[in-house]
Amino acid sequence: MIKRIFALSILILSPLFWRGVGGEANAQTGWNAVTGFGTNPGNLNMYDYVPTGITGKAPLVVALHGCLENATIFSAQSGWNTLADNHKFYVVYPKQNSANNPDTCFNWFLPGDIERNQGEAYSIKQMVDYMKAHYTVDTTRIFVTGLSAGACMTNVMLACYPDVFSAGAVMAGAPYKAAENSTQALEIVYGTDTNTPAAWGDSVKSAYPAYTGAYPKVAVFQGSADYVVNPANETQVMYQWTNVHGASQTAASTITSFNGNPLVTKNIYNDPSGNEIMETYTITGMEHGIAVDTGTCYQKGGQTGAYSWEITGFFSSFWAAYFFNILNNNTINISGLTTVTVSQTGVTYSVTSSASTSYTWSVPTGASITSGQGTNQITVSFGSTSGNVSVTETNSVSCKVGPLNLFVTVGSTTGINQLTSNNQLTAYPNPTDGIIHIQSTGALQTVKVFNSLGEVVQQSVINTSEFSIDLSSYPAGIYILFLQEDGKAPSIRKVILR
Repeated sequence: MIKRIFALSILILSPLFWRGVGGEANAQTGWNAVTGFGTNPGNLNMYDYVPTGITGKAPLVVALHGCLENATIFSAQSGWNTLADNHKFYVVYPKQNSANNPDTCFNWFLPGDIERNQGEAYSIKQMVDYMKAHYTVDTTRIFVTGLSAGACMTNVMLACYPDVFSAGAVMAGAPYKAAENSTQALEIVYGTDTNTPAAWGDSVKSAYPAYTGAYPKVAVFQGSADYVVNPANETQVMYQWTNVHGASQTAASTITSFNGNPLVTKNIYNDPSGNEIMETYTITGMEHGIAVDTGTCYQKGGQTGAYSWEITGFFSSFWAAYFFNILNNNTINISGLTTVTVSQTGVTYSVTSSASTSYTWSVPTGASITSGQGTNQITVSFGSTSGNVSVTETNSVSCKVGPLNLFVTVGSTTGINQLTSNNQLTAYPNPTDGIIHIQSTGALQTVKVFNSLGEVVQQSVINTSEFSIDLSSYPAGIYILFLQEDGKAPSIRKVILR
């Protein structure tokens, strides 16, 4: 009981007295204490981490610590700095002051700190503005994540600044405006603060009523044995963001034993166009904190601590970065057809072979691997269902890379002719319904569809890395897709509709 009462207090304690800000000495390369980043109405401190070797525009991740933590502790335990070194992106670490909250919790439940352009929320946004002004930040790839009170503040930032953040990762947090005082915050701990999806969604929409653009995608990570933030909040956060996106509260797909770990269940939620807009990861038996998988493998990282737990095979920051689509694995790709016909046989897929490495493949429902499972090349016989051909590589010391995915459309219509001037974008046609799914490494800026006469028949400006184009009502013929990403050469695709 003592442990539980203490846990309640560290999530919600409001400002009571001054303990001093306290310096955070460290010797990490690229770590900087930043002052003068704005008017700072929330009285927060700012730290950033800038890896060496960044060329051109790079993503930015804002990482928010939990109660009784600070920026240095969270940076070490979450492993974001190492991920930044390996994959070349910037990280900002806001730090709470004990003058604001005696247990250094971000004040996610105080009205003056959770509205657009006010208090702590505005201070964090000013940190983003500082990074944009001083570094080559890709403004279409700015993300936010956090633990506990930092996770609750993550939802605050996503709701108040959907024009700034492309996606967020909530690690043991509560919905936006789940509480507006300390008494209501206690109800979050007990899991009694529930609401309808529509009501939760309205809370987000009211944060920036004039906004008409796309809302951020959201991933949620939650331990089932969390005694600080009741696991029921995972469902409430899901309700909130699926409603905002106009999506169903029923998962489009569920993966048990995610990445080979029987403790982790992943649910995927799609919008009405079939685009993935939300993921939830439930870690069975994990208490309050983040999941780390210590080690130096590609998919390992982080450090154990008071609120970070060793979960073999599941490093939550890695999978958040994977969700953000900011991992540099461009040298590891699956080669093979992206469009096949119903019941086509003898289709091969491969990855570059590495010594002492095994390969675990999976194929869409109705397809079968006729040879090559365990090697770097497989032969597939397809059924009638489109889906991912996936592979996970495991080397001699049990380091994994994957799953790597290649979406394959099964149908009778010729799809995309791969005519492209860069390797940053992939188009997946579905000839059975006339829908073309687009994926890019960054948020696309301009999309145009031309007919064979050179006339523009569809045009839009978007701010998301995944979306779909509906050509189902178009007459048969040849069409050209023109896709322009910010700061990159355009990509062109030819589409044949029959």
